[in-house]
Amino acid sequence: MAGYEGGSPSPTFRSIFGGIALALLLLLAFLNLATLVKIVGAGLAFIPGKIGLMHVVQPEEVISIDMSTSPSPITFTKSGNYAFFTDNYDLLVINDAIVEAGSKPWLKIEADNGKGIQVNLISRGMAFYDTLLAKGRPVAIFTIETPGKYFITHPTRPTIANIVPDYTSGVESWITFLFIAELVIFIIIIRDIRAAVRSRKRKAQK
Repeated sequence: MAGYEGGSPSPTFRSIFGGIALALLLLLAFLNLATLVKIVGAGLAFIPGKIGLMHVVQPEEVISIDMSTSPSPITFTKSGNYAFFTDNYDLLVINDAIVEAGSKPWLKIEADNGKGIQVNLISRGMAFYDTLLAKGRPVAIFTIETPGKYFITHPTRPTIANIVPDYTSGVESWITFLFIAELVIFIIIIRDIRAAVRSRKRKAQK
């Protein structure tokens, strides 16, 4: 009996509730892993974006496209490189299959005068530096040299796609370096804070 009395205490309501809450949080994180990845990336991009070490997509730069009808009219107000994002499963499957087969892009972009724009399809998973403001992942990149009205021809799906300025292509290694450097600095700061707290506790106990 003595050994039983000296055993581990029964779990408290707080510990049970905490365990359930943690399990629910882990489940939600798993179900929304793509969003979680982007949230972490947005947090890491905040400081570099503010001090000019990298460009970050702004809300007013996001262009939404109704994919239920085709072609879709779109107006670009500035020249530059752009990325096409989608989270539609069918379109992602189509994109990856076409990339693997080396076939022509499944979407076509033409200027108001009929001039075609070169579209390069890409096939990769979600990345930390993908903007949180666009749903899904990038499946195509292209360059707009002259601002104006354009038309995008594409398979129709009941979904909304997004086009954003492409600030990441070609500088992925630099962005990854920045994010890793931030994480290292963050870990060092947390370690120093914990060491300082332990030191104060030891001094208070003397």
